[in-house]
Amino acid sequence: MLDPRRTTRDRSRPIDAAWPPRYRALVAPDPRTKKSPLAGQEIDAWCTRCRLDLGHRIVALVSDTPKRVICMTCGSEHNYRAPKSQEAPAKAKGKAKPARALATKASGGATKKPTSKIAAREEWEAAVRSGRPFRVYAASNRFQPGELVQHTKFGDGFVRDVSGTDKIIVSFSDGDRTLIHGLSA
Repeated sequence: MLDPRRTTRDRSRPIDAAWPPRYRALVAPDPRTKKSPLAGQEIDAWCTRCRLDLGHRIVALVSDTPKRVICMTCGSEHNYRAPKSQEAPAKAKGKAKPARALATKASGGATKKPTSKIAAREEWEAAVRSGRPFRVYAASNRFQPGELVQHTKFGDGFVRDVSGTDKIIVSFSDGDRTLIHGLSA
């Protein structure tokens, strides 16, 4: 408790210095001290359902970092994601994610995916005007990379790559499409 004989506050000391140590925690905490979050505590996080930065309650912690949270607005429980407002400064510092390498098969004459739409369009035009015969696309037919395909909906294209055992990547005039092939009837 406060000293009853003291009626005015000493302006030279902070307001909580007059309180006994056990009551100092009731006064606003010192912003310079960073405390680790506790289960049940409320924090701001990105809600995957609301798609907004909202208040969440911590459900699970792993080594003093939130792992699972519950949105206080919609009630959904999900993994903790830092608020988007905190991610913006990290992007401004130049931390870019590494670019994924394009996966193409080296065998069978497969070509790499062009880097721009213009280059892709030029490659498609060169393949279609090559004079080779077109095969009508059907899901039951099997195709090899480099073959020309005539599709009823997408038009003329060429097989860029075989993906797995039952899929092909075909370049058409409007872009690449993944189609199935070799389907048994």
